[in-house]
Amino acid sequence: MSINKNDSVDSSLQQALALSPEEIDFLTKQPIKFIEGNFADYMWGGYHLYEMKGLPYDENSCIAAESWEISGHKKYPSRVMMPNGSIFTFMDLLKNRRLAGLILGEAVMEHFGQDFPILVKFVDVHKHMSAHLHPSVAAAKALGEVDPGKEEIFIVLDLHEDAESALYLGLKDGVTRKVFEEAIGKEENILDLSHKIYVKPGEIYRIPSGVLHCWTGGSIAVEITESSDLTYRMYDFRRHRPTHIKKGLASIDYNRKQGNQLEKECRGLWQPTETRGLDVVKTHNALRVERLSADSGAVSPIEIDSRGAFEVLMGIEGSLEITSLDSNWVANLSKASSILIPAKAGSYRIRGLDRENNNCALRISMKIPGGNGEY
Repeated sequence: MSINKNDSVDSSLQQALALSPEEIDFLTKQPIKFIEGNFADYMWGGYHLYEMKGLPYDENSCIAAESWEISGHKKYPSRVMMPNGSIFTFMDLLKNRRLAGLILGEAVMEHFGQDFPILVKFVDVHKHMSAHLHPSVAAAKALGEVDPGKEEIFIVLDLHEDAESALYLGLKDGVTRKVFEEAIGKEENILDLSHKIYVKPGEIYRIPSGVLHCWTGGSIAVEITESSDLTYRMYDFRRHRPTHIKKGLASIDYNRKQGNQLEKECRGLWQPTETRGLDVVKTHNALRVERLSADSGAVSPIEIDSRGAFEVLMGIEGSLEITSLDSNWVANLSKASSILIPAKAGSYRIRGLDRENNNCALRISMKIPGGNGEY
């Protein structure tokens, strides 16, 4: 079964995607589990993501720098296998207006459009990334880019043994624009001009648009961002990949505070909410990032209101059982796996399954303007 990309979004759902009512229910009334192994094989990656996910690999396997867990982006779109064995990309499924509304939620569609608005990844920084930055929405538009600008949330999960495991963030105090641009012109290692942070598991970093940064080898993390792959490399350790100096210089935010002050601004902390087991970290865009924590055993399950919109759940520790409050679905979420809960699937409760470890997941959704999102 294949998707006809010329189908109008005004066509009936069943005709446009050739889906049966049962298949529509499969995609909207229960969590969606996408096909594993949606890896980006960037040269700075390794094989740890295979191990995290329990996937087989050998010396002939592609390097896995990033696992694009739930993606509607054309570069590495997530794929879902239907009960009859056919496969659809998430990107193509959302081209149908009605199906997108059932999955994303009407309020999300109204404010953010029909494409999937976020991109979530597990990342294995086995070797140094490039020193790079992401433009703001305004800068990307001014430069004529197709993808929007973005900022990122990085949550460090673990470190590789005996690796540097550092984040270079912005510039050192006192480094002027002139000094920086001269170093760029001479193709010098601009990390020498950057503020260095040795990271630890559990730490959260917001990477604002327009801020130079580089993760060095050794960090395993979650990356959460708007659905954009727009990156401007400024220095790549002479690895012969393209750089984007002109666009990067046009996008860098020279008005930001640097050094320790920038680090303080970009560090995130989990803050408790009124719901037991639910913490939130402050974001500066439309993304809402929360943490669900559920003890196993005698503690009662935690009930979660779906807010009438999609949610992404990413397992980061232990194992969780997720049970619908409104219908009959049940899903398990283990470490290094992810599910999408469609808006139609409704509210749910969570219960921890691992008695020896913490049971935690990230809950990622959108702040709806004028609603509870305060956005």
